[in-house]
Amino acid sequence: MARSKSRAAGVRPTLHEAAEIVGIQVPVGRIFARRLHWQTVLDAGSNPAIYRLYNAPPRSRVDPGNAMLVEVDGAKQKIQVAPGTSTDMRAKKIRVKAGTGGATPSVEGWYVLVS
Repeated sequence: MARSKSRAAGVRPTLHEAAEIVGIQVPVGRIFARRLHWQTVLDAGSNPAIYRLYNAPPRSRVDPGNAMLVEVDGAKQKIQVAPGTSTDMRAKKIRVKAGTGGATPSVEGWYVLVS
C-alpha cells in the first residue's frame, strides 16, 4: 500500500521559519573584540537576562589563544573565559574584550540568549 504525501515534494519548513511563525526571537551574535575597546554584548536596561558567551579557540594550532575578559553590570572584577570554553551570565549589561595569552590582540566567539 502506497503512502500519500501530505506535503509538496521538496518543501520542508526549517526550524528558523517555525520560530518566526510563533514569534520566538532568540538574540544571538558574534563576538570580535580587541584588547583596547570593550564590545557591548547586552544592554537590557531594567530586566536582567541570562546569556551564554563562548570564546572560540584560535585558528592557528601554535597560538594558545587569548582569554576573554567579561564585565558584568559594571563590576570592577572581570571574569576570564578561556579559549574553547563558554560561560553563562545573568546580567543587565555585559561587555567583553580580549585578554592576554595569545599571539593576536583579539578574541572571537559568539553569544546567545539562554533565558
